[in-house]
Amino acid sequence: MAPSRFPKRPTAKAFFSRPFVGFALLSISLGLAACASDEAPPPPCPEVLIAADGAKLTRFKPGPGTDIIDVLHEEELTGFAQGCVYDIDKIGAGTLTVLVAPTIMSSRGPANQSNDADFEYIIAITDLQKTILKKYSYPLVLPYQKDVPRVIWQKPEPHAYVLPLSAGQTGENFLVYISLKLTRSELEYQRKNR
Repeated sequence: MAPSRFPKRPTAKAFFSRPFVGFALLSISLGLAACASDEAPPPPCPEVLIAADGAKLTRFKPGPGTDIIDVLHEEELTGFAQGCVYDIDKIGAGTLTVLVAPTIMSSRGPANQSNDADFEYIIAITDLQKTILKKYSYPLVLPYQKDVPRVIWQKPEPHAYVLPLSAGQTGENFLVYISLKLTRSELEYQRKNR
């Protein structure tokens, strides 16, 4: 789901609003090239949003308990890196590759005996009317180190999604949502404890 190769045709334009470590040199070179030319800045990337209902997850051990001693692990989407690559022709039609790498903080709960956190996160791309165009769920297991109750993780290589562009469309025609995947009871718990 995360191709590492992107279009390299001369018409391709790239922009990384928060550069990934792996793309740092590319971003610097693009910035220097932009300073040295009279070319217009690249079109914008889609807006990336963390879904309010899916920003946090508290997972309890099996059973009816929802006290602090029943917590297996807690997660929070704390941010993301994003970017995009345009591959368009002279009239502006072509493709837009959207790049997203979420950052998640995970905390071990008192009921956690496995020394890891097992959960999923979701990335969805919509149009401006919020019609879902693409939606993906990603399972993740984060191990806790001994005597370290918290882990901060960012996907090392971004997810990449290729969107078709009609003439006149830009990244502003799309929205990207990131969310943790919650059960109905977990969602109700988060809404009550915001």
